[in-house]
Amino acid sequence: AHQGCIRCVATNSHVEDAQPLLLTGGDDEVIRAFSLSTFRQLGELSKHAGTVTDLCFCGSKHFASASADGTILLWRLKEWTCVHVLGGHDKPVHSVDAHPSGRMLLSTGADRTLRLWDLVEGRSAHITRTKGEASKVCWNGPATSYLLILGARVEVLDVETSTPEFEVSVGARVLDACFLAGTDFVATADGAGCISVWSAQGCVWRRSRRGGGRVKALAGLRVSPCEQCASLDEWAASFR
Repeated sequence: AHQGCIRCVATNSHVEDAQPLLLTGGDDEVIRAFSLSTFRQLGELSKHAGTVTDLCFCGSKHFASASADGTILLWRLKEWTCVHVLGGHDKPVHSVDAHPSGRMLLSTGADRTLRLWDLVEGRSAHITRTKGEASKVCWNGPATSYLLILGARVEVLDVETSTPEFEVSVGARVLDACFLAGTDFVATADGAGCISVWSAQGCVWRRSRRGGGRVKALAGLRVSPCEQCASLDEWAASFR
């Protein structure tokens, strides 16, 4: 078990025909790997000199880890070895997300920069300043856009131009956000206990957590659509 808080988890459930894996990282600066077939720990990796803040799989053969020590490490799954140390952030790295091709990576950090990394060469490909300290970066499905969480705002930006496609002001600190699979809708979870779905036209769906309290994390699931449902409310009710 981790000695301290677990800060991030990642699975490779999106990779076809891969051994199902779970990775966890936390305050003890250690990454632990588990098999989701046997529910046994496979081992642990220790190379960071700070809290492991985020993890993501990069294609079927690699994964990346981010840390409060300002580095991003690229690991090869076959040998569980570190193949690249991506240094450049001069403050803690908050978030990483791999391009669907597994060849590029976006990262954000406390230094208020957004960085694009070439994972083949193991080097920085582009750096831009963000309008504040971005706590998360996330690609959309076709990798034509990406989102940034900036306090109580979420920006959706075009990959080619790095210009905003749309921006949403949630009204409370955004703790997590993601694109809904196969759409341009953005889902947010916030400190006021609300889960919301947004489009370029504004909020299209919202629910509050019963009893109040923060909603700290969310994830999207790909499911079959309900052909008879005329709204998101009816679609959600079809699962009850």
